[in-house]
This record gives sequence, C-alpha cells and structure tokens, in this order.
Amino acid sequence: MIYGGCNCGNCHITILPNGDIYACRRVQILGYTKYKEMIRLSAKAYPVAEEEQEKWIETIFEEQPYLANVYPGETRKNGIVFAIKEGTAEYFNLGVHPIFRESYSLGGATVPAKGYQISERCIGCGTCRKHCPQGCIEAGKPFVIKQEHCLHCGNCKEHCPVQAVEVRR
Repeated sequence: MIYGGCNCGNCHITILPNGDIYACRRVQILGYTKYKEMIRLSAKAYPVAEEEQEKWIETIFEEQPYLANVYPGETRKNGIVFAIKEGTAEYFNLGVHPIFRESYSLGGATVPAKGYQISERCIGCGTCRKHCPQGCIEAGKPFVIKQEHCLHCGNCKEHCPVQAVEVRR
C-alpha cells in the first residue's frame, strides 16, 4: 500500500515496518551543466496506479537499457514509478554576470513570487544598488529590482536604511 505524504516540500519516502510506503507529495529535481546553468523542477508527485506500474517499468527499461545493469532481473520491480503534476521549473544561468533566471509553470501551477522588491518607502539613496552583487537594481522612485537578474541574496534588504526592500509574496 502506498500512502500520500506530508506536503512538507522535501522529497522523502519512508518504508513502514509492515512494508507499506509513506511518500511525501512533493519532489524537487535539480540539474546542472558545466556552463553553470541550472534547472530546478518542483512538482507534486504521485505514484502511478498499481495496474500501470509494470507497463511503465518496462517502458523505462526499454528507453534506458543501461538500467538493466543497475537493476538486474526482477530487482527492477522493487522500484515505484511516480508521475509529477502541477509544478514549476526555474532556469538559472550562474555563468553570466548579471545572472539570468526565468520561471515556468507546468500543469496549471502558479509560479510563486520569490526574491525581493522595493516598496514606496524607498528614499532613493541608492544604498541597495551599491550592495547588489549582480548590479540588478535600477534607479527610480522607487528603485526597481530586475527580477530576471536577481540572485535573491538579500544584500539589498540587509543594507536598506529605511527597510524599503521587502520579500516578494
């Protein structure tokens, strides 16, 4: 028996003493390139129906024959096939300056706001801009953080003398 999990945001699976599986409902997958690019996929995960598990396991092993060396014979049936839905993907290129990031929605999920923004309390002193390691803050009233280049380090928030920098929600 497979039980849905805790929605904690961290992927984990626990095998209970009776052999049942307790699975968290969220998964995060990270991929990196040698060019300092990263893709992060965060999504809801759920086990594929029991009657379809064998079909999907066979498909996976047909498309990735090297797995037969990792899971020989019947050991391939020890795994559980999960599917994902309602997720987000985020692309980062940390190999350029300023960095570049972009977010995408999958399956109708909402991309959550991340990082920081500068409120109307901004007095235009430029302290945030001086402390931004990416140089992604533009002068204005208020100053503006270019979200596609923001590292989300919080340096701007930490140094703002009037607490005009806020966490985006």
